[in-house]
Amino acid sequence: MDFMDEYAEVMNKYAEVEVYNGFKRGYTGLSITYSFTSRDMLWLEDGVYCFDQEERGKVRRGGVFNSPSIDLTQKVMLNYTVSILRHTLGFERLGLPIEEDELPSGWSMERNRYLEYVSLKGPDDVKLEFNTGEARYCVPLAWLYDVSPSELLHAYMLPDGGPLLRRWLGRPYVR
Repeated sequence: MDFMDEYAEVMNKYAEVEVYNGFKRGYTGLSITYSFTSRDMLWLEDGVYCFDQEERGKVRRGGVFNSPSIDLTQKVMLNYTVSILRHTLGFERLGLPIEEDELPSGWSMERNRYLEYVSLKGPDDVKLEFNTGEARYCVPLAWLYDVSPSELLHAYMLPDGGPLLRRWLGRPYVR
């Protein structure tokens, strides 16, 4: 959970949003408040980590993304919120490919009978397990399975994404 403290410190200092790390205080959630009416949440529910936007004071059960892996869930949260940080730092928007047809060779998405995304399968029997109804929350994970959330945060804090993102993308990926 060290990354949660690091993320809160960076976002509070540079991104002009309020991040409250309840995990540090023994609670089961982290909140990112953008304004009086807009907030994202990362929380632990029934043994899985969930991420979603709070709407009218509530978040949907299981969130829009959930995984038993805190690492994957933190990366989803970071990828979802990093544009705010980069904008505040005066950098161009930088992101990972988010369409299913942009998956690298050897990767595929698995869906369940309800058409939700349930995992990504990759080379060397890599399998990233999660549950979401939105491809944009899962496709970037294919590129990030052996990168820590902290490494990713620091790469995003460089104007062009630095060597880490160039390693994965071959070039800066500007949207």
